[in-house]
Amino acid sequence: MRGEAKIEIPADKRRWSPSPLPGQVVLVTTVDAEGRPNVAPKSWISMAAFGPPPVLMFGCNRDHETARNVAQTGELVVNVPGRELADTCWAVGADRRADRAGRFERHGLTPIPSLCVAPPRIEECQVHLECELEGDREWGREVVFFGRVVSCSLDARLVQGGLSDRYRALSPFFFLEASWAAPLGEVSEV
Repeated sequence: MRGEAKIEIPADKRRWSPSPLPGQVVLVTTVDAEGRPNVAPKSWISMAAFGPPPVLMFGCNRDHETARNVAQTGELVVNVPGRELADTCWAVGADRRADRAGRFERHGLTPIPSLCVAPPRIEECQVHLECELEGDREWGREVVFFGRVVSCSLDARLVQGGLSDRYRALSPFFFLEASWAAPLGEVSEV
């Protein structure tokens, strides 16, 4: 498309529409210093290093309970929900009640023990990346945490069939802006 007119948009992610950088939605579980669990949706997540061991990164506001818990305990679990949990993820994010541990039950999420870290995995999610804190970097009130993956588990059905079948079964979805999300879409080999 040579010659397409270009327009400038604000350098503020909250004002990008359409957003050119969608973020995969995950549910991050943590525990506080007393072992009380918390779950929160996050969408600014990516691989930072292939490893081994792999290192992932996710962004969070420094004031969020998730950030405080990771800073205190050095552990987290990234739980990957399928598209069928999109409404649940939004409801968890909007839940501002003081009883953070009650978020699991209120939103139909089942905590199950992790294999290597204290924060629980979420049974309804299909992939679980258990991480130990490798480091962080701050920008104002925002912090990016780097987590070294120490254990990974997934639903057995995700290793059945061909690669396109596996991604269709995984059915990740992505935050676009405000209350907009989108699934992965068609999968094809390039």
